[in-house]
Amino acid sequence: MRFTFALLSTALLTLAACPDSKGDTDSATATTTTTTTTDASTGTATTTTGDTGTSAPTTGTTGDAIVPCDGALPPAGSACETEGEVCPAQDDLCVAFTAATCEGGAWVHFDNVPGPECGEGSCDPSDPPLEGDPCTTEGASCSTDCSDQCQFCNKWTCSEGMWTRIEVFPEPCLECDAICDFVIVPMCAGGPPDKAACVAGCEDSKAGACKAEFSDLRACAGEQPTFTCDDAQRPLVAGCEDAFTAFYACSMP
Repeated sequence: MRFTFALLSTALLTLAACPDSKGDTDSATATTTTTTTTDASTGTATTTTGDTGTSAPTTGTTGDAIVPCDGALPPAGSACETEGEVCPAQDDLCVAFTAATCEGGAWVHFDNVPGPECGEGSCDPSDPPLEGDPCTTEGASCSTDCSDQCQFCNKWTCSEGMWTRIEVFPEPCLECDAICDFVIVPMCAGGPPDKAACVAGCEDSKAGACKAEFSDLRACAGEQPTFTCDDAQRPLVAGCEDAFTAFYACSMP
């Protein structure tokens, strides 16, 4: 009877030592080995337990050991853990580099190519390229001053490996003598007292520090503007409130 009980105890100990097959493979797993020896003459069971160590963490996606980002470029296709992580981490996208990103549980290599916004391959408008000259950075560009909507300007763009020149036509802006005929109609208290004063002020604004804002105003007003007075009794064209507000804020802060 004691011998039978010893065998039963051995079986129970062996079952208890079996690892759960449904364990999480995403975390480190400790492996334990249990050995039971039974002395048939005495009915005594001796159990020995040993730890064989800890296995490396794995990813549930591939089952491979995770390769952490330690500042070096990880092997392409090796397992990773944090979706979207870039390794090595990069801050300056205007520098060419090769890195890896974690996609679907694996490191995927990519090459960063600085975009035209980084200034690579741009041209010099004071010494512009000729039409059809070769260029290297798609989308790179330069231009003469195109901030004045009432003036012609030229723009060069790198397209399909060649420089292309585009002439930007001006908006139909009235010259000072013509626009002042409309400005003085409502006789706004905050506006020019007569046409001569209007023309003089207009010419100054065309060449002054607020010339871009003044050009926006003239471009918006069009060729047949109808002027009224705003709340501050300054000339205004309906529908161009933003342009007039910007000009007044610049010229009369």
